[in-house]
Amino acid sequence: MGRTAALAGLGISLSVQAAKKQRPDPDARIDAHVRVRAVAVGPRDRIPAVDIALVVAVDVAAGRRDAAVAALTEAVGALPDGISYTVLGGGASQCYPLRGRWALADPADRRDAAFSVGRIAAADERQPPAGYTTWLARARELFAERALPVRHLVLVTDGAGRADEDDASRPDSALSRELARCEGEFTADVVAPGAGWDPAPLIAVAERLHGAAGSSPDAFAPAVATALGRLRKVRSPELPIEVTVRPNVREATLIETAPHQQRLEPEPVRDDPRRLEFRTHQWKPESRDYLLTLRADAGNDPLGVPLQLAAVTVGGATEAVVVRWLPSGTAAATARISGAAGRDIHTMNVSTRMRTALNDGYAALDLGSRERAEAQLGLAVRLATEIAADWVLDEVRKVARIVDGPRGVVRIGPAVDPGAVRQGMLSITSGHPMELPPAPPDGPALHCPYCDRPAGPAAVFCIHCGRQL
Repeated sequence: MGRTAALAGLGISLSVQAAKKQRPDPDARIDAHVRVRAVAVGPRDRIPAVDIALVVAVDVAAGRRDAAVAALTEAVGALPDGISYTVLGGGASQCYPLRGRWALADPADRRDAAFSVGRIAAADERQPPAGYTTWLARARELFAERALPVRHLVLVTDGAGRADEDDASRPDSALSRELARCEGEFTADVVAPGAGWDPAPLIAVAERLHGAAGSSPDAFAPAVATALGRLRKVRSPELPIEVTVRPNVREATLIETAPHQQRLEPEPVRDDPRRLEFRTHQWKPESRDYLLTLRADAGNDPLGVPLQLAAVTVGGATEAVVVRWLPSGTAAATARISGAAGRDIHTMNVSTRMRTALNDGYAALDLGSRERAEAQLGLAVRLATEIAADWVLDEVRKVARIVDGPRGVVRIGPAVDPGAVRQGMLSITSGHPMELPPAPPDGPALHCPYCDRPAGPAAVFCIHCGRQL
């Protein structure tokens, strides 16, 4: 069933679907399909430019400087009136505005900016590279002075500024620590001209800062315009998904499966250890799908009784995960997921495994491990064939030959273009949404008569006070 609630600029509809009958195991796994649909509320179809602070950071080698100047001239010339912006160049030094830290776009300012960006500096090959960590820290300092609702960095890099400490795989690296400081302060897109860059830190920047990463020609102005167009549709920079669980639920994980695949990290809510908050970002009118997985101990629960294991709340809308532990002997035959909820959950699980295998296959190929690449790409093809994800087959064909799709057999040729591999890694990260059928219609609202906390329509007991509804 679904719930609808209103936020400033957004109406939120929430539905949660799970199999009602489950096996009463000591470590029972319950999967639920969570769909959040946001619709625009209000007269405007986009946010005012005055609510946006934008930093455009251009980190390219000397051979790309002239193309970068032309692209920057086009990009700043198309900025909307009222937007606050700064342009950074080589070594994360400020290129524009010439005075002060922030410019405010208007016709006169755009003329000045189009002329001034011609002085942008390229990466100095005689000096150690500044590193992505430095660019992020510089952007963070700038955004601290501009407390606007939407703060966004567009990092244009051909890899010239990558430093040794930009190791996204190590949680103690300078880049990882700086990303932790930046998360929640601003969002970021990565635009990558050429193919001489290491994709791992670029993907880390986009994922941790909730943006997109993509390859681009040297004429990157359209990529900046696309990022800005997306920002102007944002109605809520951040929207938490709260999950409150019963004491017998040991673990709760939440994976966004559409429009992008990403595992969300929970943050415990102070003074309520059974309540977790998963932050999501940059909400515009759209639908997003999540796979919520609970691990519960059914040892002390009654059998055959509807039990609310968790409550999901988004923007004031609440839905419940309700299950019934089946009596011993009947569970094996009847606890299987069926119907629309079962199909959706199965597709989401398969899609998660498929994307992981595709990412691992491309990463192995980038490292020269052909045997592992063939195994992972083959697994991705087999799973894609199962759920008709044709885009995965197209991605694999860029680097390998599909011998047998249903069996997952692929072969990698003797020569693979490294640029195609790296560009594919960015494409996989930021694109290709998964399609699921529409959510069911809304049902009547339900609140606990004792503590007035919201509950799902099928709930029998309140998850907060424990009394019967």
